Amino acid sequence: MDPNGDRHRHPADDDRRRREEQPWTDEQRADDEQRTHARIAESLARFASPEGMAAPHPYLSRYLAHHAAIGRTLDDHHVPPGLLPWIAGDGVRNLLGLPHTHRREQSWLTAWSAIEPYLQGADLPSRYSSLHLAHTALWFSGVPYSRLPPEAAAFTGSQLRVLWSQWAPPTNVLTTLSTESLALTTAQGLDSAELLVAGTEFGSIELINTSTGAAVGDRIPAHDHAVRSLDFVPDLRGGGALVSGSMDGTVRIWDTYRGTLVDHMTLRRETWTAAVAGCRDEAGTLTVAAVDGRGGVTLWQEETGQRPLADLVPHPSDPSTFALTLTTDTAGRQLLVGVGNSLRVWSVADRRLLHEHVIGAPVRTLISTSVPGRVVTGHSDGSITVWDVAEGIRAHFRGEGHPVVSLVELRVDGLELLAAASPRAQIALWDINSRQWVGQLTGHTDRVTALCTLDGEQLVSTARDKTVRLWDAQAVRGALGGTDTAPAATAAAITSEADTAPLLAVGYGSAHVDVWDTRRDSPVASFSTSPEHPVSALAWAPEEPTGRRLMWAAADHSIRCWDPDRDTDVGPSLKGHTLRVRALTSFVARDGRQLAISGSDDCTTRLWDLSGGRQLREWKHALSVRAVAAVSDEKEGDLFASGGADGTVRLWGSAVSPVEHRLRCDQGVINALAINARSTPLPPFVASGGDDGTVRLWELSDGAPLGEPLRGHTDVVEAIATWTASDDISGQTRPFVASSARDGTVRIWEPVRSRCVLQLATGSCVRTLSVRPSGRSADGVVLVLAGEAGVAVLDLSGLPTS
Repeated sequence: MDPNGDRHRHPADDDRRRREEQPWTDEQRADDEQRTHARIAESLARFASPEGMAAPHPYLSRYLAHHAAIGRTLDDHHVPPGLLPWIAGDGVRNLLGLPHTHRREQSWLTAWSAIEPYLQGADLPSRYSSLHLAHTALWFSGVPYSRLPPEAAAFTGSQLRVLWSQWAPPTNVLTTLSTESLALTTAQGLDSAELLVAGTEFGSIELINTSTGAAVGDRIPAHDHAVRSLDFVPDLRGGGALVSGSMDGTVRIWDTYRGTLVDHMTLRRETWTAAVAGCRDEAGTLTVAAVDGRGGVTLWQEETGQRPLADLVPHPSDPSTFALTLTTDTAGRQLLVGVGNSLRVWSVADRRLLHEHVIGAPVRTLISTSVPGRVVTGHSDGSITVWDVAEGIRAHFRGEGHPVVSLVELRVDGLELLAAASPRAQIALWDINSRQWVGQLTGHTDRVTALCTLDGEQLVSTARDKTVRLWDAQAVRGALGGTDTAPAATAAAITSEADTAPLLAVGYGSAHVDVWDTRRDSPVASFSTSPEHPVSALAWAPEEPTGRRLMWAAADHSIRCWDPDRDTDVGPSLKGHTLRVRALTSFVARDGRQLAISGSDDCTTRLWDLSGGRQLREWKHALSVRAVAAVSDEKEGDLFASGGADGTVRLWGSAVSPVEHRLRCDQGVINALAINARSTPLPPFVASGGDDGTVRLWELSDGAPLGEPLRGHTDVVEAIATWTASDDISGQTRPFVASSARDGTVRIWEPVRSRCVLQLATGSCVRTLSVRPSGRSADGVVLVLAGEAGVAVLDLSGLPTS
């Protein structure tokens, strides 16, 4: 009992009494609120189970992290790891803010925030397993399993062990979109909240909170076709006008404060809107400019409506590329700049043509900058030009040869930079003053489609991988220093024998191959490859008494063998392909011969005898071959499968088993194949994955479809692996299929029941999956993941089979 006789006085009573006794400033009130929430979080944390397998009280899962964030105690102590898979409400990544900083006291929180967007609808084992993988990968890169601390070696609720990883799940994903975005800009909403605006390929507009990544309001069904261009014009009264241009040939003007449509323009029929821009004069009158796909420039003003201004002359090399922007000169005049065959500058006030300059290569994008009278063009040949609207060219960058589809100005540490997107997954950085390429940002898994900035200092990007990413000054500094923001792995392969120490071979985008003994934290062997052509396929040849050989696809389209023990090439090169080799595997035939099968962009699948370096057979597809698989079975004989861009899977047999089937899969491009010849109770099958996001099974004997497609991925399937395991309780065998997709997940399927038994959030596209027996149990399996975020080796021996 306290001196005043209050037996159960609540801490909030003291806070309320102090506020009543003396007036507080706003700063004091904020500090008091912080302390109150910190005390609430401290009290609630005592009720949270560290392991978290039991369902927590709903208040804990919804509000504990929220109280900790306001109380500035958002750490692993106050929000224990076991609670994270149960979190509801705002979400951890929204409370942490982006991009996340790597702080030890927030190690589990940071890991969860990296994968949280990819776990919508996932069950608890999937959420715990994904958290386990992300935490181990983020904080114990390259550390063998035997040296992991207890909390990383085993995590209650996880269905896996992380044997070794060199994986960097992205921590800068602001949000994931439902579809590809082609345009980005920032805007102001209610209460001057800064919003990110994304225009999608299906004509909708999405508003996103730039601090949390949360959606703001409902998706706006703005146009009938893709939104190609966006601009925002602020209003001194709050909010402003959002201008959107679409492939349907319309321009719409939205009031972001009220969330309503203000007006619209319809450009010339049978064309599209190439670009839009807007500004306000000193009186606050809104002007919107648009250019259509035939070069027609139109102005719209609040008082006069829509009027044509001029017709731009198309560039002879590309008659469909036009762009425009609005800027001011040093005298404060508002200028409209349009580009076709030349760069033209008009006065917005009186619509006079002021300047015209000759353009070299066709322009794909045009932006204004923070410097009055300075604009920048990005060209179809990859070059970039900085212009003074009155004087002409100020600087020219030759570029990298790929069309520049988006440009923004960026300022970091006093440097004036240009960030440029092209049809690649990287974002190039250029120094305006030195006129030099100074680095690149990596992390997107597909081509970047649009860029914008927050306050001119943070870069926002989106890509065909449907992620929106935020790059802060630290990320840009790393890129300027030559540090890749993701250790991309182009291929990986693990030795298949179960009774010796496995070796893991990894080919990297940085043009080298490392061979790892996963019990160590450094490679046991390595070699460099062609910088222009990183290794696209790897496979271990069947082991010989003389040692192990690694097969790899070389830049000259041959397949070479390398001995990691002697660090030398061995045997003859396999020559015959005339274009890039995309797929490669090896096996021992029924007659004891060591064989390999390869697939190439030259539309052929080739069978090789490794002992003599001879080509045995060749099969043709209509288009590029993207995937191959092979098996030698006592019952089925030697069977081969190939699939590719023509949307078919071909099954081939040896002379012993003359199987030959052509399967029309209806999956789009076939990117992945795997064969399971020991699939009881199912008949032997081949699994295929394609552009439609499904995994389908086909009987090896006759090519008939086996069951319904396995559905769950929301994007293109990139890799497949399959194996068979025994149920420890019933003793029955069950086949499994692992698939990875561009949606940032790996799914483990039990096809007998057509269900996903585990969904792993990787946060980045996995392009290679491979399996080998696990030494932990007779029927266990080790799964290797490799892709844009690196490589990880997982033991799935604990995967439930019932």
